[in-house]
Amino acid sequence: MRNSNEQSMKDVLMALLKAYRIESGVNTAMIEASWLKMMGKTIAKHTTEIQLREKTLFLKIDAPALRHELSLAKEKIKNNINEEFKMDLVNEVVIR
Repeated sequence: MRNSNEQSMKDVLMALLKAYRIESGVNTAMIEASWLKMMGKTIAKHTTEIQLREKTLFLKIDAPALRHELSLAKEKIKNNINEEFKMDLVNEVVIR
C-alpha cells in the first residue's frame, strides 16, 4: 500500500519540468528526435524548424508545395504526435 505522499516517477518528473519551466523545451526535443520516424524522410528533410509553445506546434517548411499539403493534414500531424507520446502534447499545428 502506498503512503499518501508517494507519487509516480512520471508525476515527479513532470512537476519538476513545470517548476523549472523547461517542459516545452523537453517536449520540443522529444518531437524533433522522433520527427523522421513519424513523418518520413521527405517531410523531415524539408522541415527547417520545430517549436512547441503552450501546446501549439510551429513548423517551418522550406518547400511551398509541401507546406500546402501539410496545412491540409494538420489534424493528422497533431494526432500522430499525441499517439506517439501517449499524451496530449499538441492541440494546434501552425505551418509557416
